[in-house]
Amino acid sequence: MWPLTNGNRCLVGPEAELFRGTVAMMVDQLVDELNPAAEVEHDAESDSMFTLSGPVVGFDPPHWYDMWEPQQKIWLLERVATSLLTSRPAPAMAAMFEATVEAVYVEMGNLIALEITEGRPIEPGSWRQSLLDAYVQRCPRDSFLEATHFEATTLDPCWPREIEQQIRQYEQTPSTDGDANTNSIQDANSVPDPVEKRQSDWLTYWSMVIERLLDATYGPRVHHAADAYRDGDPKLLKQFLQSKGVSPKFVQRIPPLRTKAQLQKAVTRLQALLLDE
Repeated sequence: MWPLTNGNRCLVGPEAELFRGTVAMMVDQLVDELNPAAEVEHDAESDSMFTLSGPVVGFDPPHWYDMWEPQQKIWLLERVATSLLTSRPAPAMAAMFEATVEAVYVEMGNLIALEITEGRPIEPGSWRQSLLDAYVQRCPRDSFLEATHFEATTLDPCWPREIEQQIRQYEQTPSTDGDANTNSIQDANSVPDPVEKRQSDWLTYWSMVIERLLDATYGPRVHHAADAYRDGDPKLLKQFLQSKGVSPKFVQRIPPLRTKAQLQKAVTRLQALLLDE
């Protein structure tokens, strides 16, 4: 169980499914990092133009999660996922745990970005539909909800490729009323690609939905404000943490380094947990 905005509870239903699926993707990526040979083989088999960590996506995880080694991240994900998906009590509050939870939702943004750039529609089983289902469960009376459903389901930016090609041809065709000597390629490159702009607008939109879900589920995260004190006067940091009712150890706890055997057992436990629906 985890201290959510509605009490110490587990995630259930669509919220749990979304969280479980995202953590599973993160674990797969971390296992690839720890096994370079497998990662190379995976990359060779993939024909996608985009990667989850590439510049196209651009959603960075929180510092208090991203700073650790892959095996430490796996330990963090197991500790957080076990408490959020089972009756195991949450660990003592710490920046690394708060940031790990937030990192899962940041990864949702990466997965949605990939889904959009690959032109996948909103449909059952898609990341965007799963996010909407989780949002409906958490915020059924939110005034933002009706607009979210309308915009997400009627203004889907992921059109079929044939339509995208027609739009590109139309947008790059020089006007018959314009200068006959105008270089159409130069003109097309002198302004932002309309398709890329639509994708960028929608990434901003979906990141807003994720942020609202995160706030509604977990409330304010102390590690954001604590980060501003990280390299400053330790006394000010201690005063800030006390004002929030948090132990000074909040920013001192670090995830342990694991042996190869311990790491393999952790991955096995995580996979069993994440596949247990």
